[in-house]
Order: sequence, then structure tokens, then C-alpha cells
Amino acid sequence: MTGAEFIKRLKEAKLLLPPLAGYTDYPYRRILTEFDAPFMCTEMISCEAVARGNPRTTRMLKKPDGAHMHGAQIFGDEPDTMAEAAQVIESMGFDYVDINMGCAVKALTQNGAGVSLMGEPIKAGEVVSSVVKSVSIPVTCKIRLGESRRELNAPELSMVLEDAGVAAITVHGRSGEKKFGEPVNYDMIKEVVETVSIPVVGNGGVFTGTDTVEMMKTGVDAVMPGRGLIGNPWIISELRSSLLGGAFSEPLLEERKATCIRHLMYLIDFSGEKDGVLTMRRVLPRYFMGAVHASDLRIRMTEISSKQDALSILDKLVQRDDQIIYLRD
Repeated sequence: MTGAEFIKRLKEAKLLLPPLAGYTDYPYRRILTEFDAPFMCTEMISCEAVARGNPRTTRMLKKPDGAHMHGAQIFGDEPDTMAEAAQVIESMGFDYVDINMGCAVKALTQNGAGVSLMGEPIKAGEVVSSVVKSVSIPVTCKIRLGESRRELNAPELSMVLEDAGVAAITVHGRSGEKKFGEPVNYDMIKEVVETVSIPVVGNGGVFTGTDTVEMMKTGVDAVMPGRGLIGNPWIISELRSSLLGGAFSEPLLEERKATCIRHLMYLIDFSGEKDGVLTMRRVLPRYFMGAVHASDLRIRMTEISSKQDALSILDKLVQRDDQIIYLRD
């Protein structure tokens, strides 16, 4: 895929799915292919592990079939290693590579990766330039407003990234303190849009169609949901409906259950029953957000250890009128 093709498709779709550590694994991306996602991305992956050919990392890069464009997100701060990892990703048939400059997890930032790169614009430019020159597929970057509230440099850094050759930039509308509860700074996202000539994707606080409309007012070319995608592949239809001015109907309980079961089976097929069920412990409750007795459902999920345990819990979810209810023991 060329940069021009990527940009054309991005502007038409107006929707880019996120890389979510621990969630956008291969089994969930298999689910997402069923929902007509225009783009989807892997979890963030260490550039060093990719370059070394680490077997576990190679499994994380497995791609589901589908008509979507598939990206892989890498993190690191060493230009040559990042470039080497990007070349591996291109050789595996990915359509684009995304560079993580927004993760605030200490394990990354203390090594100069993630949002720490925002505090070193020259180095960030060197990393991006090295990656761009090493591959023929488009390179994108995901950033925040700044490394901290005191250092909000997203507009300035975006110019550096554009000069280095990125095809698009995703901006999370908060700084690197990782405070999900803080309001999204739409004004600063708009400032980034007005600063660069490449597409900008707005991220942060996008959970509903209404959120999508609000984000688009900043002038972004597309939106990226975040945590709202977890256990909710229907958000793809909801956001696309809002972008097109159409109507969206929430899925009924039986559809949620059927999709959740497929997800469980994909996890077990990929990781084995033990590890697959462990992952489903934190994912299943997200399929039924807002259910009556949801807190009891979350507690019960921490106790399951088998496929049958998970299926038994699903049997205790019922729908009465418009309300999903978890039938407690």
C-alpha cells in the first residue's frame, strides 16, 4: 500500500481502529474482521523483539484474513532497530506500520520509548526518518498532547513528524500522565490539525456516535476509539453510522453472547484453554457493560478457570425489555 492509497482510504473511512495492549490480539482481530473494519492494528510490540524474531512476538503479529488494511504498532527509541523491525513487518505483508509515541507505561518511558520520545523531538524525528526510509509502506505515529501537562508540544512535534515523512498522525487529546478521567482537549487537537498538511486522527474519549461527531468538529480527518472497542466490536457500526448520519441499533443479548462465545473459542484456539480463559476473565464483562449486577459479574469472572465456567456465566445473562441482567447465585 502506498502513502497515497492509505490517505485516500483513511479519508473515505474516517475511522482507524486502535492498537490496545492486551486486547487487540489475534483472536479479537478475528472478531473485528466480521464487523467491516476499514483498518485495524496489532497491540504495541517491542521493536527489539520483532528484529530478533522472538517466537512469541511473531505469533502476536499473526494477521486475520479480511478486506481491512492491517497495521502493526512498534515501540522503541533506537532508529536502526526500529527500522529493522519495520522491515520485518513489511515483509510479513502488513499495510502500514505505526510508531508508538504515546504510551505512558513506566517500562517504556524509563527506556526512552513511548511518550518519552515527545520530550526529545530531535530524536523522535530521527526514529521516524529511519523507519520511513527503510520501508515502502506508510508510516504513522500515535502521540499525545505532550509528555506532561507542563510540556504540551503536540503541534510542534507534529511538524517534525511530518517533515520526517509520516503519512498520518493520531493525537490522543490528553497528556502523558495517563489520566483517562480528564477531559479531552479538543482545542489542542484542532491546533495540530491546523499545523500540518497530512491527515490527523483524533483519539480520546470516543465511546459513542455523539463523541465521534464532537471529535470531528476539530477538523480531524478520522477518529480512533480507544477503550470503547474492548468487548464492543459494534462500536465500528455505531461510529460509522454517526459519520454518515445514519441510525444505529444496539445489539440484542443473544448477538452479544454469540460474538462473545466466538471470541472465547478463538482465544482457546490461539492460546489453549487455560490462557484463553484467563484473557476472557477481563474481556467478557466488557461485552455486557451496563448490565444489572455487572459488579457481581466482574467478581465471578475472576474465579473462572475453564471454558465451561465461562459458558455457564453466559447462561446467567438474560434480557428483560431493554435491560440485560446478570442473575446472581
